[in-house]
Amino acid sequence: MSRPHQRAIRALGLFPVLVFAAAAGAQWTADPATPTVLASGTNDQVQPKIVRLADGGFYISWLDNTAGGYDPMVQRFTAGGVAAWPAPVKAYDTSFSSTEDYGLTVDAAGNAIIVNRDDRFGTPLKITAQAIAPDGSLPWGANGIQMPTTGDVYSPKAGRSGDGAAVVGWSETNTGNRAKVLRLNANGSPAWATPFVMADTTTGSLTTFLSDIQPGDGDSVIASCVRYTTFTGAKTLQAQKLSGAGAPQWGTSNVSVFSSGSLQFGNYPSFVSDGNGGAVFSWYTSSPLQCSVQWITNTGTRLFGTAGLTVATGTTVERTAPSATVDPVSRRIYVSWVEHVPNSSIYGAGAQAIDASGARLWDPIGGLPIAPLETVYQFWQARASMMAGKPVFSWTRTAAFGSETTYARSYTEAGVPAWPAPVALTGVTSTGRWVLENGGSAAATSLVNVWETGAIGSVDIVGCRLNADGTLGTVAVPGDVNGDGKVNGADLGAVLGTFGPASPGAPTDFDHNGVVDGADLGFVLGHWAP
Repeated sequence: MSRPHQRAIRALGLFPVLVFAAAAGAQWTADPATPTVLASGTNDQVQPKIVRLADGGFYISWLDNTAGGYDPMVQRFTAGGVAAWPAPVKAYDTSFSSTEDYGLTVDAAGNAIIVNRDDRFGTPLKITAQAIAPDGSLPWGANGIQMPTTGDVYSPKAGRSGDGAAVVGWSETNTGNRAKVLRLNANGSPAWATPFVMADTTTGSLTTFLSDIQPGDGDSVIASCVRYTTFTGAKTLQAQKLSGAGAPQWGTSNVSVFSSGSLQFGNYPSFVSDGNGGAVFSWYTSSPLQCSVQWITNTGTRLFGTAGLTVATGTTVERTAPSATVDPVSRRIYVSWVEHVPNSSIYGAGAQAIDASGARLWDPIGGLPIAPLETVYQFWQARASMMAGKPVFSWTRTAAFGSETTYARSYTEAGVPAWPAPVALTGVTSTGRWVLENGGSAAATSLVNVWETGAIGSVDIVGCRLNADGTLGTVAVPGDVNGDGKVNGADLGAVLGTFGPASPGAPTDFDHNGVVDGADLGFVLGHWAP
């Protein structure tokens, strides 16, 4: 279920009907108090996810209770934050009165692949994967593709292999509670004869729950699971790399990400690809409450030993909820977290840079204080990503229940702020389920943030675009129609597609003379910057 909220930002109308998506003007706003509305309707729109596309646009998905039952929805947006389809696409119609996690990815053909539990076929529930094409059609049919399951299923995930194939996973009870992973063909059919079962082969009776799926190298994929012994026993992370044929690449048994300490109950940490066939994991243990990271190479070697590496050696504060990103150029891990002085109302946020040797490059004892400790209601939603070759961290500061502001700040490799001060991404409002793009791209010049806002029963999805210079909104580039920071064939096509009389303010009527003509075409060509 969604987190309680105090205040709603409501949409003022429906998404615009777009014949030429690129011809729509940029929507991102520069005012944090008025974020761009991305999904709105009666009742709740919750649990947003985002994947970026090669053209700078992106897909956003959410679970929508407008029509009763939380239905999986997808909308495609241009880089400028404008809806590319006349209305969001419903993947399929469910009747769920509550929500679990689900998955979203994009395949090699540019289709959004959304995976969710499905109650249309009775019990036990099914796991259904649906493809939404770039034009908003459903190439896998109205029903999508049901995974080969036989027992109770829950919390599916979606990812992709290194060659762009969609990979889905779920947890299932018919084999004693096991995480399962399956690669799909382009038409949605299973690429493997049976799903790969992430059993702990060293002690086969142990339970595994799927945690995350990320690309490997070539046609491989990496999946992680949480390993349970007993309900009250230690809960640890395991991972396995699978070839395009579904064969394990890291030995016959899963690799233990860490083997000492325990995750908190119900915590299923995500991880990130290292861009070289390996993966970087971050998590926090329940006792003590401290964050650690692990780097597993493309061959399955753990660079930070069997226990992983704590992000800081000092223990005077508790550190929880870490988020990691990898700089593919310097081969550094950047990780951020929320910190708390035990038995107090003192909170803050910290970060650390770690190289492949395990050296803590910023203050080894306490890390970098990106938000100094203070007496406040709480800090939460620490996020980490890369932009313009620098790490970017965001966090949410809660002054009082329902009175929250989310901030971001970029740093150099040396831990020096790249911006004069933290940038407020929101006004003082209620925020929930914050998603910061984490593609690990050092070349990215902007990052899209999406989050929930509003009280239960009226939750919407809103967002903002954070630029490399610390500003919000769309950076104006002459001749750039779709707001992707480039002037290329997409902008040229937008002009050609709207030749003729233009409405006031039409984005392709650059000279504002009421007609899209040769002068506007010349303007685009004169500013060509692909």
